Amino acid sequence: MYMEQEVRDSTQRVLDVAETLFMDRGYNAITLRDIADELGIKQASLYYHFPGGKEQLFMAMAERMFDRHRQGIMAALEAGKGDLRAQLREVAEWFSSQRPVKFMGMMHADLAALNPEHKEQLARKAHAAMFRPLRDAFVAAQVRGEIRPMHPDLLAGSFLWLMDGLNYGETRSGAPPRQVMAEELISLLLDGLLPRQAEPAVAPATRG
Repeated sequence: MYMEQEVRDSTQRVLDVAETLFMDRGYNAITLRDIADELGIKQASLYYHFPGGKEQLFMAMAERMFDRHRQGIMAALEAGKGDLRAQLREVAEWFSSQRPVKFMGMMHADLAALNPEHKEQLARKAHAAMFRPLRDAFVAAQVRGEIRPMHPDLLAGSFLWLMDGLNYGETRSGAPPRQVMAEELISLLLDGLLPRQAEPAVAPATRG
């Protein structure tokens, strides 16, 4: 029993390191040797956990990551209690609490390096975990009349693109705190770039 737990813990450690390296540098740039060196083990030891090699390890890492994000996003949307702006703030806070996910780059570059079956499998997993919950939130907001009708796929994809942008923006010297940037991006999505019109002045009441 102790040995089984030790193996599970060791596997999770491998996945933790793999996630950090793959998300930071991309699938093609990382080798099993890079992961083994980071762990301080021999490369051959990785095949004990993942006999299928690098692609099997990447699949396991990505599926675990998407499962975690699905739970986090769903909890964040629930915490927003039916108010879209609050929901998006909660989701942004969730992303901020996690390792950076270069989601769009992963979908366009990393998945292209996998075999077709694995590529399709991860694409479905990513859609269900990160895209679909946001899409449903935008649909519900339209039904409530919070936002004007617009294709929810576009809105969900745009929000994920904006969250991806935080990973690059916060590395710039002098960039504002991540929470401030997230708030600005949510305002950009919901309020647009046009200046807000001033409230019309209320004429003073006249005595009859």
